[in-house]
Amino acid sequence: MSYDGDPTALGEHLPEQDLPGLDEQQGFGPALVDSVVTHYADGSSRTLEDLDGDGYADLVGLDTDGDGTTDLSYQDTDWDGRLDSVTRDADLDGAMDQVLEDTDGDGRIDTVAVDGDHDGLVDGVVADTDFDGRADTWLADTDSDTRPDQIRIDLDSDGLADRLAVDTDRDGTVDQVSYLDRDTNPYVSG
Repeated sequence: MSYDGDPTALGEHLPEQDLPGLDEQQGFGPALVDSVVTHYADGSSRTLEDLDGDGYADLVGLDTDGDGTTDLSYQDTDWDGRLDSVTRDADLDGAMDQVLEDTDGDGRIDTVAVDGDHDGLVDGVVADTDFDGRADTWLADTDSDTRPDQIRIDLDSDGLADRLAVDTDRDGTVDQVSYLDRDTNPYVSG
């Protein structure tokens, strides 16, 4: 299985939230500092923002190529003090095209959403739905209607799709299911 993104992204660890609170970084109390921007000699920059006023960075934005546009951002989306979402411009064209999330709070990425054709809509999702560190579900929207047209599922954790569900007439409802692995096919006996 492939998708328009980095296949090694699933299972990667998100950066630890060992970022000190903004007050510890700059010597100011959290009520005085809610954003810190650092500019580097190579033109790149880093922005730390405390969105909820607790003194810890909830949003970290990085301009990795020095063009003045954020290419990578880390965010604490559930306000638990841990960074759990990464948005990135994978091809550095100025548009964010991947979102990587830790949906179960274990510090590992388990969902990747990709906008491969750069139209602002998600074209594919790769997910680790059983949280074992391996991708087991792939969704593809091939006609840009924001609904998946193909769903591939790995039921036996061998890295290969065992079931393929397809919306053949593109009405939002699965019309066809194919069982690709004899071992996981419920209609095969013995």
